[in-house]
Amino acid sequence: MGSEEDFRYLLPRILEISVDDPGNANDPEIVLAKIGMANWHSWSTGERGVIEAFVDAWSHAALAQDLEAAAEGWIGQDAESVLCGAARAGFDLAPWLEQLQRPEASAVLADLKSRYPKQLSPFWEDAPEASARLATILGATQ
Repeated sequence: MGSEEDFRYLLPRILEISVDDPGNANDPEIVLAKIGMANWHSWSTGERGVIEAFVDAWSHAALAQDLEAAAEGWIGQDAESVLCGAARAGFDLAPWLEQLQRPEASAVLADLKSRYPKQLSPFWEDAPEASARLATILGATQ
């Protein structure tokens, strides 16, 4: 089990494994939701800033991986996983939703539209407001 303090102590390693060795880690939807459960909004300004910067970098890297895969003929779902996890943790999704609407992200956005609503991560159910914002983006770009 462990406490919030234990989680915060282990969080750097959890995040490192999640990004560098995702096959041996929980999905981003789970990892990031745990940050929300640990009340990251109540952490010091510096700690919140580090978490926000890390998740932002993770989101950009995930989108880049998905776009790289799209160039090879298939599309990954890493960007959606990080976005959903960030939603579950209570992050403001606005910058990432804006990023998805840029022309260079069109392949990933088209994939999300094709999978919406039944083939997206079921974890979106835990973030109904963010899910509604995503739905608006997906509907607005049709």
